[in-house]
Order: sequence, then structure tokens, then C-alpha cells
Amino acid sequence: MSDARDTDTSSQDSAQETAQQPAQVARPKRPGGSPVLILLMAIVVVPAVMVADAFDAGPAGIIGGMVGMFSLVAFMGGPLRADLRTAALMGPLLVFGAVVPRLLSDVSRPAAIALVVVIIFVAGLLPLRGPRFANGGLGLGMTTLYAYAYATRGATDHQQVIAAALAGVAVALLVRVLLGISDPSKPTREKVADVLVTDDPAEATATAFDTWLSDGRQRWLGTALEAASRYRLALRVGTVTTSGADTDGAADALHARAEDLADQLRAKHVPPRHLADRSDAPADSPSTSSPASSATGTATATAAAPAGPASDALDAVARAVRHRDTTRVDLDRGTRHDFRDAVLHPSARLRSIQVRHAFRTAFGLLVMLAITATLEPGDPLVSTVLLTTFGILQASWRDTLGKARNKILGLVAGSAAVAVILLAVPERYLTAIAAVSLALGLWYIITRPALGAGFMVVVSVGFNAVTRDLDAGELLVQYTALTACAVAGGLILGFAVVPAFRPAPLRDRVESAAEATAAVLRAASSGSTRSVPQLIALQRDAAQKQDELVPDRERLDDRQLAELDRLQSGLRDLSTIAADAGSLDDAALARAVEMLRAEYGSERRSPDAATDGAAASSLLGDLAEQSGEAERYLLRTLPTS
Repeated sequence: MSDARDTDTSSQDSAQETAQQPAQVARPKRPGGSPVLILLMAIVVVPAVMVADAFDAGPAGIIGGMVGMFSLVAFMGGPLRADLRTAALMGPLLVFGAVVPRLLSDVSRPAAIALVVVIIFVAGLLPLRGPRFANGGLGLGMTTLYAYAYATRGATDHQQVIAAALAGVAVALLVRVLLGISDPSKPTREKVADVLVTDDPAEATATAFDTWLSDGRQRWLGTALEAASRYRLALRVGTVTTSGADTDGAADALHARAEDLADQLRAKHVPPRHLADRSDAPADSPSTSSPASSATGTATATAAAPAGPASDALDAVARAVRHRDTTRVDLDRGTRHDFRDAVLHPSARLRSIQVRHAFRTAFGLLVMLAITATLEPGDPLVSTVLLTTFGILQASWRDTLGKARNKILGLVAGSAAVAVILLAVPERYLTAIAAVSLALGLWYIITRPALGAGFMVVVSVGFNAVTRDLDAGELLVQYTALTACAVAGGLILGFAVVPAFRPAPLRDRVESAAEATAAVLRAASSGSTRSVPQLIALQRDAAQKQDELVPDRERLDDRQLAELDRLQSGLRDLSTIAADAGSLDDAALARAVEMLRAEYGSERRSPDAATDGAAASSLLGDLAEQSGEAERYLLRTLPTS
């Protein structure tokens, strides 16, 4: 009995402790649905279909509706000003992609397939023009595939297809204007705010800079971007050069203030609680504050006191937010293009992820187009499987695997549901079930893709079985087989049959990363004649090559993995320290470059060399020595081919 009472008392105590700490045991809530796609259907698809019908598009009206939704995807991604310029370029491409391949298929199906593949390849390359065109490539690809493969209920002529495509693009453009007219620069403010708080400041800075260049170049946003970049650089330099509880506390305070300033940046107007903080002092001088200088990451204080420059940078952000000088920063066309090319420099390389992704997507779609070409004309599932293949293929293996997993789970669950429905529900109820499934699929497809995909299986089989008088069982089997082909095409063909675009051998990548970092160090010396865009390009190229220092097909032992990690972190820290060039002397930079050479001797620096000069120069030497040792060990132990 005593043992029982003790056990009961212990259970009560545990229950009380659990009740007092609900946050520690609470399970994370599953994401709910999202009405975004349903709203898009209401404000874009339905009006586009109505406009297309008004122009006698007939059975092609639904093509106009879906072209409208995909075109809106292409037109969104940045501030209104930039998106309208994007629309001026993408509009004709979208109409071409929606009309020409479909009409060409009536004359020559092989020629139409070839044209679709070319358009898909171009769509994959569009993000190379900048982050704003990522959505453009997505919209162009989906528009082309859907318009080419959709089986209309009844014959359509070329005039109806053209009218439908024009109606869809026009409605999408009108909706984009209406969505952005109340706050045209909201996306630019959000991109600049992200620089303060994101986990990847380099990518955020590049995106924000490109967005700022395309959105009228307001001076206050340029000043805020420049200061935000200096703040992130100061934090990074502080992380490399100092440590301890005091610096951790200072960093927490800086992070909290950066979060608050990010919220102020995102606001359309100066928050009321900050209006009283306005001073009569002028905002940062236009001649000295520019996001162009921020891209080089120049800090104004030494690395020995990281909180100083970081706090000063946040002060500059706060002043810019309060004053909000909306005058335009004058940059001639050549300078703008130089800066944009410098910021986007690494992505244009032939071996870049985006070019590889474009080839992979085009090849995968070519295979699926060849498979579906054997089906009867007007097969209703062709458009579905082509869009599935396009959606599964992502730039990385991990993302592609995630998309494929969600599709497989949805296919299994949806097929099981359809089988039960066909056995237990009268056929006259299929339309109602498909309509409910469509609403649920649109509701969950963004937040819970596997669940949404399951509902869409019911939609595809149910609607096509009823509206086209087809056997639902045969449709389900065909849908399953085609989706399996799409998954196999995305996972196997995309990443195993394009061997020419595998990364270079790790040994070559080690040498390239060390040389690119050495180029940054040489450019940081006072005698360098590099222009600011050239310095930005060197920093970006070095960052990309440092990111490539991960095993691909090489099998490394524990020592090699440790040395590779040490080399990668060391080279990144060298680039960060070099950005604060004001605290470094040319001799230290030259010595660091020498220690990164593969032929450098194994002898260590003399004690005088390690202690001579500023603290930042000494740290630079330590990092260069460690990185050089790691590089030479890897070059000795890695195979030559």
C-alpha cells in the first residue's frame, strides 16, 4: 500500500510539473489550410474565363482562365514598378508559349514537342536575370505545358486559342496592378528588412540590392540597405574575432534591436511611437551612403570592438527609417548594369545550379512529352502529368525528393480514396465529390502538399470520368501509371542521366576556392585598382566556390572531412576579415595570400610575425595559416582525378 501511495504521489507530482511547463511538451501544431489558391481562382481564373468567352473563345475559355493564373504568378515577385517591367517582357512570351506550341501540334507534333522543350529550357534560365524572374520562369513553364496539353471539350480554332491567351494575360496584368497600387514598394522594404534578420545575409543582400535597383532607387532604402549590410558584416567580424558571455549579451541586444528596426522598415509609414524620435539633423549624406558601397561590406571601425560598428550601423538604419528621403539615387545605366552583373555574377557560370536545373527540367519534360505522345489525342491526363513532372523537378536533389515524396503519398492516399468512392458511392455523386475535393485540394496544396495532392487525385479522376464519360477505374490506373513515370523522370532521369553537369572533382574545387579567396585578399590591399563592382564580383565568386567545398561523389575519411570543414570555414572567415580592409595592412594581406598557396612550406610563422601589427592582422595570419594547412593536407590525400 505504501508503495502504491508513493507511486501515486510521484504521478501527481509529475502531472503538476507537466502542467506547469506546457510549452515543453506541447506538440507543434500542424499547418492549416490556405485560401490563396481559392482566392486566385476567384479573382483571376473566373474573370479570365468570362473575358475569353466574351471574345468568343468557346471551349478554349478554360485555357484563358489558367493562363491568367499562371501569368499572375509570372508577374508577381517584386515591387509594382519592377513587376510591370517584367510583364512587358513576359507578356509576349506567355502569349507565345500558350498559343504557338498548341497550334503547331496540329501541323507537326514532333516540332511542337521540340518547341515546348526549348521554351521550358528558356523558362529555367530566366532566374539568371535576377531573383525577380524566378516566378517568371515558373509561370512561363506552367502556361506552356497546360495550354499545349489541355484537352478541350470540342474543337477550337487558332482565333479562339489566341483570344483565350490574350484574355488571360490581360486579366492577370490588371489584377497585378490592383493588388499593388496601394503600396507599390512594399516588397522592396521587406527585402531590405530581411537583410537585418535573415540567416543568409549574403543572399538577402544580393536580392535586396537587385530589388532596390529596379524600384526607383529611393535614397532612404538605399541608405538602410547599406547600413544593414554593414551591421551584418560587423556581427560576423565580431563572431570571428571575439567570444565570451559579454559579447553574447551584446549580440542578443543587437539582434533584438535589429528585429524592431526590421518591423519599422516593413511598415508603410513611420510607426507612431517613433514619430517623436524625429530630429532636425539631416539624414545620412547622399554622397556617402549608397548600397553600392555596402555590397563590398566595408565597416567603419576595427574588428577589436564589434559592438561599436554594429550599433552605429543600426543607428544609420534608424535614421533612414525616420526620415524616409524618397529622392532618387542617380546611377548611370552602365553603373547600374555593372552592379547588377556583379551581384548576380556567380549564377551565370555554365556549371551553376540554375543552368544545370534548366537542362535537367528540359530533358525530363522531353521524356514525358515523348511518353504522352503515344496516348490518344485529347487525353485529359496529359496536362496533369506534364505539370506534375515540371513541379517535381527542382534545382536540388533534396527538394526534388521532397516534392516526389509528397506526390507519392498523395497518389497512394488519393487512389485509395477513389477506389473506395467507386465501390461505395453511386456515380451520380461523383461531380459533387470532385467539387468538394477541388476546394479541399486548393485549400491544402500549399501548406500540406501531400494532403492536397491526394484530393487532386479525386478531382482528376472524378471530373474527367463524369464530364468526358470515361471509365473511372481505367482513369485511375492511367493516372497512377503516368504519375509514377513523372516521379521516375524527376528523380532518376533528372539527376542520373545528366552526368556532364556534376561538380568538378573535390581536389579542383579546393584549389579554386583557395585561389578565389586569395583574389579577394589581393583586391583588398590599398594598391588595388579594382572598381567597386569588380570587388563585389570577386566576393560573390569566392562565396560560391567556398559553398562548393562539400563532398559530392567522393568518399572521405574523418580526418579529410574535418580538414574540409576547417578549410571552408577558414576561407569564409578570411573573406569576412578582408571586407574590413581598413583594419588591415598590405603586408598582412600579402602574407595571407602567400600562406594560401599550395606550394607554401609547412614551416609556421615566427613569433614576431604572429604578434606584430594590429589584432585583426594577426587574426588574418592565423586564419590563413590554418586554411593553408587544411588545403595542403587535402591536396596531398585527395585523388588527382
